[in-house]
Amino acid sequence: MPQTNGIGGKLLTSDLILKEAMWQFKNNLVACKRVYRDLEKKVVNGVGNSVSVKKPFRVKSTEGRTIGIQPMVDNTVTITINRQRNVGLKWTIQDLTLSIEEFSQRYIQPAVGEIATQMELSVFDAAQSAYFMTGTVGTDLSYGTFALTRAQMNGVAIPDEGTGLRSALINDIDAANISTSLATVFAGGGSLAKDAIQKGYMGPLSGMEFYSSPIVPTHTVGAYAGTPLADGATAQTGASILTKGWTGSITGLLKKYDIITFAGVYEINPITRLSTGRLQTFVVTADVNSTSGAATIPISPSINDGTLTTTDIEGTTVSLAAYQNVSAAVANNAVVTVIGTAGGIYRQNFYMHKNAIALCVPQLELPRSAVVAERITDPESGLSLSLTEGYTIGDHTETTRLDAVWGVQLINPELIFKQYTGKLN
Repeated sequence: MPQTNGIGGKLLTSDLILKEAMWQFKNNLVACKRVYRDLEKKVVNGVGNSVSVKKPFRVKSTEGRTIGIQPMVDNTVTITINRQRNVGLKWTIQDLTLSIEEFSQRYIQPAVGEIATQMELSVFDAAQSAYFMTGTVGTDLSYGTFALTRAQMNGVAIPDEGTGLRSALINDIDAANISTSLATVFAGGGSLAKDAIQKGYMGPLSGMEFYSSPIVPTHTVGAYAGTPLADGATAQTGASILTKGWTGSITGLLKKYDIITFAGVYEINPITRLSTGRLQTFVVTADVNSTSGAATIPISPSINDGTLTTTDIEGTTVSLAAYQNVSAAVANNAVVTVIGTAGGIYRQNFYMHKNAIALCVPQLELPRSAVVAERITDPESGLSLSLTEGYTIGDHTETTRLDAVWGVQLINPELIFKQYTGKLN
């Protein structure tokens, strides 16, 4: 029998509040629904724990009768549960006599909306670490851009083996610009309303699901200047490149997530290992300053022209040719190009396969001393929320906190393309 407030009004129970919170939470998410899940069962009680995800093993065949033994390179990515967000709410006992709809609008929706926003932003932050680029910088999204992007994704062997595995996560401005033209090519008028419950859903287009979001981040390019060149005594490989030719000493020369290219270093199809004819784009993995015109730039992907080797557990040198990702190493004096104008602020869009980013939202361990301590895990989405309560006798109020914990990691950066659209300055 539900509790009453003493004058006949039924009180909302904690489990009803938590169920409504989960409903609102999962329907506030866009990007979080388009990533790899199913890791929660590997993590117990959340915060501080981690889980490893193994990446596909790659091989390169050998021509002729002589066998070519492939190195057993164990490629793993670790996801740490290092994010926790909570919202503390204080309401009176009288508030608990509201209808669930009124209570949700007043308290629950703002609370879970904030947590959902932070979880979404963590996914977009992971996406910004991707290095493939598409489209013309500063040009708004168009159907032609999409068609080109799809071809480029095919060109670098991003899987397209099933409906719903590829997604376009686009900013609201580009969504508004393209909504009319997309409506004419989406399969049937009903597709736009098919999943109205899915926030931001625009519909399917040629096997890619389109979603818009108001929190897709913008990117500000570094304050670079000069005529930069690679500066290596020999051709450079690896995860950092020496450069020269910048203008003096500049703080904020390049920003994390800036995109650069090196002349003569081309993108390849990872299956055929043949050049696609496009310069390979690299993402800068940390802010970079220059000193007297010189700068060391940390990049992803780490450059492998097919000549790199590693050492196995027995101390034998083995080839990493199967993991080749560019046509050539960076030659000395190769021209370095930064994508976008110095200091430019650009809207971004992301086109990605579901396995590019992993998100783990495990259950949070509940405190044993709390008066009310409950949690809910949605069987469909795997999302988890917890609710704890305490009563304050002085002002006859309930203090309640909602919590979510999660970890997010870019596990396959080669499965994302990003795009700089309209310049904002």
